Amino acid sequence: MNADPISKTKDDYADIIGHINHPDSPVGIDAQFTHAIIIAYLQQISNRLHKIETQMKTVQKPNDS
Repeated sequence: MNADPISKTKDDYADIIGHINHPDSPVGIDAQFTHAIIIAYLQQISNRLHKIETQMKTVQKPNDS
């Protein structure tokens, strides 16, 4: 299983931060780091869902009628 996204450092998210960077945005939180964590969680969920869906397809058999 992947590491918990909240336990990673900002440097671990450098690629994601590079995609969502907007230096002139005045927000009260570290939006880059926050978004990187959210995206990492969504990527984990998407990968897990894909794995489950793949497993379900192999378990389900088409109707022979």
